Amino acid sequence: MRIKDVMTRNPVTADSETLVLDAQKIMKENNIRRLPIVDKGKLVGMVTKHDLLEASPSPATSLSVFELNYLLAKMKVKEIMKKNPVTITPDTPFEEALRLGQEKKIGSFPVVDKGKLVGITTESDIIRFVTRVLGIKEEGSRITIEGLGGKFGDLEKIVSVANQHHTVILSMMSLPRPENKDWMIVLRLKTNDPDPIVKDFKKAGFNVTFSSWFRCETGQA
Repeated sequence: MRIKDVMTRNPVTADSETLVLDAQKIMKENNIRRLPIVDKGKLVGMVTKHDLLEASPSPATSLSVFELNYLLAKMKVKEIMKKNPVTITPDTPFEEALRLGQEKKIGSFPVVDKGKLVGITTESDIIRFVTRVLGIKEEGSRITIEGLGGKFGDLEKIVSVANQHHTVILSMMSLPRPENKDWMIVLRLKTNDPDPIVKDFKKAGFNVTFSSWFRCETGQA
């Protein structure tokens, strides 16, 4: 799955000469928290709602209300925008975008294709997509199997047992455990009775350490 599957296309933008007060109005009218700044078709910066709030003078200032309003009325987004923001492309894998966000400590990305801004995505967009992919909002059962050797044959047998019970695999996550030199598998299955499946997993020699049915209202066991 790639960023083009989760990004907001054709985002609202402003240019660097836009007044801060106008940028605030644009963001409020469009109910957005991030505003890409584009000059002559090129992305040059990013302004967030937090940036706009910080642009207001400190309450401790000695300036009069008239002087404060005058300064704000003249201020442009080029004075407060974050220049040359980190960008990604529509084909960037969503897990790479998550890694980059954590590494750079940023929560949103302008999406650029061949030098043109085509979208914007946030960490929240990606997490919502991952939630859907993992079937977290689907009612079903969770089964944890530990002590796997990381062989393809193990996965093949796990899928085979699930298929024998005619159940849908909502998601399958494999987690390496270097400290144990093995792997753990977390299965989410569309069934409200995991016991027969757990029994057959154990017959097949798998170490099932946890199983539970969960409701879709909470997404938790």
